[in-house]
Amino acid sequence: MQKARLGCLTGTGIFATLITAFAIAGYALASGGQMFSPGALNAIHGKLIGGVTSHADIAGACSSCHVAPWETQTMDDRCVVCHTDVANKLADLQTPHGRMYAIDPKAQCRDCHPEHRGGQALLTEIADWKYPHQLSGYYLDAHQFKAENEPFRCADCHTSDVTTFDQATCATCHGQIDQAFTAKHSTAYGDSCLDCHDGRDSLGKNFTHANFSFKLTGQHATVACENCHADAHSLMDLKSTSQDCASCHGKDDPHGGTLGSDCGSCHSPDGWKPARFDHNRAVFKLLSAHVNLPCEKCHVNNIFKGTPTNCFACHKQDDRHNGELGTDCGACHKATTWKDVTFDHSQATFTLIGKHSTVACADCHKDDLFKSTPTNCAACHNDVHAGQMGNDCAGCHNPADWKDVHFDHSQTGFALTGNHVGITCATCHVNGNYKGTSPSCYACHAAKDPHGGQFGTDCATCHNPSGWNNVNFNHGNTAFPLTGGHTNVQCKACHINGVFKGTPTECVACHAARDAHNGQFGTVCSTCHNTSGWQNAIFNHGNTAFPLAGSHANVTCGSCHVNNVYKGTPKNCYACHAAKDNHNGQFGTVCESCHKPTQWSDVTFNHGNTAFPLSGKHNNIQCAACHSNGIYKGTPTNCYACHAAKDNHNGQFGTDCGACHNPSGWANVTFNHNNTAFPLIGHHAQLECKSCHGNGVYQGTPTQCIACHADKDKHNGQNGTDCSVCHTPRDWGEVIKP
Repeated sequence: MQKARLGCLTGTGIFATLITAFAIAGYALASGGQMFSPGALNAIHGKLIGGVTSHADIAGACSSCHVAPWETQTMDDRCVVCHTDVANKLADLQTPHGRMYAIDPKAQCRDCHPEHRGGQALLTEIADWKYPHQLSGYYLDAHQFKAENEPFRCADCHTSDVTTFDQATCATCHGQIDQAFTAKHSTAYGDSCLDCHDGRDSLGKNFTHANFSFKLTGQHATVACENCHADAHSLMDLKSTSQDCASCHGKDDPHGGTLGSDCGSCHSPDGWKPARFDHNRAVFKLLSAHVNLPCEKCHVNNIFKGTPTNCFACHKQDDRHNGELGTDCGACHKATTWKDVTFDHSQATFTLIGKHSTVACADCHKDDLFKSTPTNCAACHNDVHAGQMGNDCAGCHNPADWKDVHFDHSQTGFALTGNHVGITCATCHVNGNYKGTSPSCYACHAAKDPHGGQFGTDCATCHNPSGWNNVNFNHGNTAFPLTGGHTNVQCKACHINGVFKGTPTECVACHAARDAHNGQFGTVCSTCHNTSGWQNAIFNHGNTAFPLAGSHANVTCGSCHVNNVYKGTPKNCYACHAAKDNHNGQFGTVCESCHKPTQWSDVTFNHGNTAFPLSGKHNNIQCAACHSNGIYKGTPTNCYACHAAKDNHNGQFGTDCGACHNPSGWANVTFNHNNTAFPLIGHHAQLECKSCHGNGVYQGTPTQCIACHADKDKHNGQNGTDCSVCHTPRDWGEVIKP
């Protein structure tokens, strides 16, 4: 028995299935996928995004939003292809999209934005979301529950579209709670609630002015807000409300602005009256009797600004001085009472000190006259000096007592010092005469002058007021200043019998008897000697005709100046050194031409100044080689006198060796054959001397050619002996034919 198969698995069933599948797919393609759509797309037009203004514009293009099961993308990825701004907002926590995504990272766009609900259906529904409402600028802190204690829903404020809000909703809702307040509030501040309120209820029933710089105290606490915040329609308007009194009360100012705009300096918020004005803040402080005066006594007709502050403006009629002391009453009087007077005379030209401080004012200021009262002493006090001392009594007297006198003699032309200090005034100022008293010493002490006027009348040149015997004569101011040994000599040693004037100043005047030179050096002893002592003499031989140099500088004076004879001493060397002349006068008496003062052996003789200057090997020869036995004068200057024994020519060339030889050496010979009877030319110039001069014989050597060349005569004498007729010295082969 065969097993029956299912009908769908038969060939016919499978074919029918494929045909059906292809038919469905074809219909789906032909209808654009409409057969799978759950409903129409939103057709409300908005701004152009992704090339369309509503989702309905892409109806049929399902893949614009939907993805296939095998695709890796999501529908959210397709959303941000068009809504690119949302992609940026998702990364920003300060945006609603960013904050909501942070709250639920798994949330999808369609959770808040459903579609396929019809062409006019809303695209945004967030009823089930804890939406971050504060990011919109409005908090829901004060709107959690309605008046009925039911939770608020989005539609309660936003009606059907959460993306829009009509501020009239606020007035509608709050009018149901308190119609009168809402109407009054709208009238005062306008209908733009969101300009002031932010949802946190900071300006609601819990608002307190104590949190701000302007605290409400006194009568300000009961004033309606709109009275101060008039025409305020925003938080900025409320915050910018002026806080100074004059802004509100300027129109009520009874002072007309004369006291400025700071009402609070006198008034308080408790009420305009009573007012308290602190006069210490004004230019004129109220003291003593001024404190209790009514304001209108000074501020007539309520005029405050510009009220004068000087005493004279109010008390002129009370001035018993008739303006003589000026208008500054406060300089003497106090605010306690007019009779409370303290005049500081030190501020005047005449300060009161000593007995003046106890004198009654009227004693000096007669008939209440103060101005122009004289301040000089003589105006009040009788002068016992009859004007000799002038009018300045204070120069000697002081206000403590007339008899307390202190005269400063240093202010005169004659200051008192030394013994003058203790002398009574009458000693010099006879019969009370002061003016014209001579200040010179001689006027008083002429009778006591032991010098008889030799030093003039200016005693103070030597004497001082401490005592006559305390003498200090400065010899430095005379023509003869005292130095050295003179400073210790008694005055009378030079000034015999008290005679000072005309005393000679030359040394010889006092010391002639001690002149060891017997006048040879004249009378000016100071040329060699000085005042420190006779033995300390310095004679400068450089100032004489014979300056000392070398060994002469150390020779004692007596070596040259025998028996202390100085004048006429010869200055030539020979006068002293003749006995030591090793040359026995051959070189004369001018020793310094060769010798120096350093020592005798320091000799420099210039042979160039003689008739025989030294050159060549002569320079190194000892003097004795030529000057035998110390004989210099008459020494021959010709070469032969010294070199005859060395004459290899045996006198054939005479005695003038210098004709051929020179001092550099005998072998250095230059003989000019051209100066002989046989000049050398041609081959002759190249021959050695001995070729012609055999055995050193020069004198008598024949000059004919035949004498040397006879053995070379090829003509055997046929042409005679004068070879030069045909031949020349250049070459025998060079023949000159006749």
